[in-house]
Amino acid sequence: MAASPVPNLPSGYVFRPKVRELIEHYLVPKALGGYVIPGMVAEGVDVFSATPDALPFSRNHRKDHGEVWCYFFGAHPAAQRATVPAPGGRWFPYGIEKAYSGANGVGEAVAFQRRFRYHVMWQGGGSDGSGVWLSTPWLMTEFRLNKGATAFRCAQPGPKANMDCVVRKVFTKPAVPPPPARSSDDESTGSNYPSADEEGGYSGEELPTKRSRFC
Repeated sequence: MAASPVPNLPSGYVFRPKVRELIEHYLVPKALGGYVIPGMVAEGVDVFSATPDALPFSRNHRKDHGEVWCYFFGAHPAAQRATVPAPGGRWFPYGIEKAYSGANGVGEAVAFQRRFRYHVMWQGGGSDGSGVWLSTPWLMTEFRLNKGATAFRCAQPGPKANMDCVVRKVFTKPAVPPPPARSSDDESTGSNYPSADEEGGYSGEELPTKRSRFC
């Protein structure tokens, strides 16, 4: 894996964007070849070339009770494949593909979310994903754009544009429920900030403004 290390963030800082923020401020600019704040979403890391626990996670993104997470850019989506092989196991998709649309959740989808869980082979596992596989705590959420959406048709991509670009969040959930969030005077890590995992929400309320900027 040709992985550039994920920078360790300043003490007390964690990166847990909402889905809306992840799509608008990271995935869209990256796909259009624009400026993306460096160091927040890792680049040059193939998440399918290593076991999940071997991926480069910032020390600030390792919490109590086994919780860990990191965001990675990818050159193209894996969502259309039945399973995705990785060392020691396979990533199996689960659930339905979720669409993120316009205001009030209606209108044309501008992005999609697909969920995966990492499994290890128990017995009879074949290269096609057949056999018996055991699920692990490792999860992944992949976000990709609807590149045919009206919002992007009149965009002016930069020379490094790649509309197939994706953002993936690889993570585990805490083994036990975390304690209640303390006040900002006690803790400044933002650990209670809604994250872009499979339970994250995206209302799309700012999408009409964003569309006008695309055009």
